[in-house]
Amino acid sequence: MKHKILLATSADDSFDNLISDMLNLLNKTHKKYVSAFSPQNFHTKDLVIANARDRGANLALDGLVKDYEAEVVLEKKAARQNVEFEWVGEQMDHSRLSSFSVVFDLFILELEAFKECDAKLLDEMLRAIQCPVLLLPRDWEVENLVIFHDGSIDSVKMVKNFLNIFNPNLRDIPVSVLIRQPLKKYDVETEKMFVDYLKLFFKDLGVQLIQGDPMENLDKAIVYNSHKPFLMLGVKGYQISGKRLMEAPTFLFKG
Repeated sequence: MKHKILLATSADDSFDNLISDMLNLLNKTHKKYVSAFSPQNFHTKDLVIANARDRGANLALDGLVKDYEAEVVLEKKAARQNVEFEWVGEQMDHSRLSSFSVVFDLFILELEAFKECDAKLLDEMLRAIQCPVLLLPRDWEVENLVIFHDGSIDSVKMVKNFLNIFNPNLRDIPVSVLIRQPLKKYDVETEKMFVDYLKLFFKDLGVQLIQGDPMENLDKAIVYNSHKPFLMLGVKGYQISGKRLMEAPTFLFKG
């Protein structure tokens, strides 16, 4: 089996640790093919055109050599961990990232790489991306999984995608399922079927009913359940913002 992964990273001295963290979370039986780019290379379309004009006469040979040497170093670091790697040096805008991401199984955003960026940059990437997303902080630990179920078919698709992509060892830790208060009998039946499906794969499962929009209950629900969660959120129909997400590994499923 193979997985194509798109990675937004600062590619700094912690690159080795980033690759290790990625491999620890993902299914080890799948060969990883990673294409990476820097968040600083993501701009609006107008800015990409302007920058291309400004730097056209300034691409010195020594700069190209340095870029090539850095790319080779990253490829070697990834190869040591059995990861096929390529660096995408071209600038990206919303449209290019949207079309580029369609063929990938997962888009990983290294949250540390966005610390010096405008918060709007992360939000625009999340809107543009067309595949499931993993937000990956540094120095993370996981105590339990937290699944937000909004009653839609996308919640089931999200779990199926998780089972395919992520390390099976994650199924052994406790799982908290946060479910909106059902409004009618059909909702109750649907949610029961969803929980029964989860029981096929997860050994330690608990269910908590919440009031209102799951995203509006995010901080309160997570504090109640765990200080070191792995979050699983379906984003269809919600306005996901980097400002609302915690410093925890977060799987965003875009159905």
